Amino acid sequence: MNCFHPDGIYVWDTWYYEHNGEIHCTFLQQARPGHPERNGETGALGHAVSKDLVHWEHRPSVLYPGKAGSYDDGDLWTGCTFLKDGRRYMYYTANHRIGDINDSSIGLAVSDDGINYVRHPESPVIRCNPELYASYENQIRLIGHGEKLIDCRDLCVVKDPDGDGYYGYFAARVHSDSCAASSVIALAYSHDLVHWEQRKPCFIPDRYGCVEVPDVFFLDGKWWMLCLTGNMYGQRYCTGQPDWSLATIQACADSPEGPFTEVFGHEILGSVNWQGFCSKTLQLNGKRYVFHTQGEDVCGSHFGSIGLPAELVRTGDHLSPMWCEQLENMKTGLIFSSDSSALLENDGRWGTPGSWNSDGGSVTGYCPDDWSIRLYDTDCTDCIIEATVTPECEAAGIVLRAEGKDCRAGAYVVLLDTLRGEVWFTATREFPVIEKKKISVECKQKYDMKIIACGDIFYVFVNGIRCLQLFCPGHSRGKIGYYTERGTAGFGNLSVFSID
Repeated sequence: MNCFHPDGIYVWDTWYYEHNGEIHCTFLQQARPGHPERNGETGALGHAVSKDLVHWEHRPSVLYPGKAGSYDDGDLWTGCTFLKDGRRYMYYTANHRIGDINDSSIGLAVSDDGINYVRHPESPVIRCNPELYASYENQIRLIGHGEKLIDCRDLCVVKDPDGDGYYGYFAARVHSDSCAASSVIALAYSHDLVHWEQRKPCFIPDRYGCVEVPDVFFLDGKWWMLCLTGNMYGQRYCTGQPDWSLATIQACADSPEGPFTEVFGHEILGSVNWQGFCSKTLQLNGKRYVFHTQGEDVCGSHFGSIGLPAELVRTGDHLSPMWCEQLENMKTGLIFSSDSSALLENDGRWGTPGSWNSDGGSVTGYCPDDWSIRLYDTDCTDCIIEATVTPECEAAGIVLRAEGKDCRAGAYVVLLDTLRGEVWFTATREFPVIEKKKISVECKQKYDMKIIACGDIFYVFVNGIRCLQLFCPGHSRGKIGYYTERGTAGFGNLSVFSID
């Protein structure tokens, strides 16, 4: 199994809506190298449908850039789709170059069948009001995204719960010579989804070089906003995960008009290496699901495929992306479990042998001054791995896809690091930081771990919370086992499931 992308296409930003039991995904796209037949799809808005949030069916693209000289003759960027009375109002970011300046605006196309979209005669429906925001008529000196860009992007539309209108949220800049001070989420209001009154910003983080791709919704008594940011925008150590190149932050408010305040240090997802881009959500059957674009490390790019979902759940003062029934339903059968399999002996080829004891489905490993691995005689590729890990050591975790006859051949390791308070995805025997996140990890505490391995893409959940998502080509299959470092670790309830 692999995460979805159309043949010959990289998926970029995505957004979602549900209609008659089908989930529709609209996405930005770019032709993959070696697929010149797909060049005509670059810059167009792609389309896919799903019934389970996991498996997707490709459909024809729904909108292409406009004619040369038009307001949207450049690549089409992120937006949203809003349903009203059976009609789809699809907003998108329109781009048009005037000299060396990229002038962005919010375009609108409508459809009654979700297949054939027509540009609305009033499109573009939003251009930045120069009295409130930086615009082509009232520019600021800042340069973003490596070029002169007028930010008017990424509209998200929400129904006013107390009135007959609609709120719109989009990325813009106020007048300032500071990148951090200028980047805001602008607020607009409409009574007909076509004509919009721009208002003052509803989210002013004053911390990030850029905040973009807002997603706004009501959940469990609060209004929430997700935004994309990260060090890739020219900032340094600004999030609660200082090593991340990108992150989806969250902010909350008591009103859809804001002001929204960031819940700092509780990023929804992110990555040290561009692995988890553009978080958008979907309300389905009373639950809120979050999606992302799973990057494939294309020269530092965020292009890739549609990632697997997680359910957003309020935990205290913040939201957490949680394991969900759609992931549980991926299981097709039990491959093996620790209570029915025996550990292989470690004769030193997999590092320091250590001391290991097995009692039914429970295993204890001890290595006082080094790391030690013990493996099962299995050969797994795409699967879901579940186990409990109790560290009384510097680090403990699960080994997967151990290839060859020794540690030089390599294996992936998902570690709970008690010294640093981090979860790592790494590999023997050099242990590079392939991906990591700061979490609460304490000795003598039991942690439930779930790992999804699908092709070269991996997801790591700790106590039900998704901590890591990453693309890591290399080991395609291999053995599964345990890891302990400088101390004792307990393991239990290991089960490995095949997936579809």
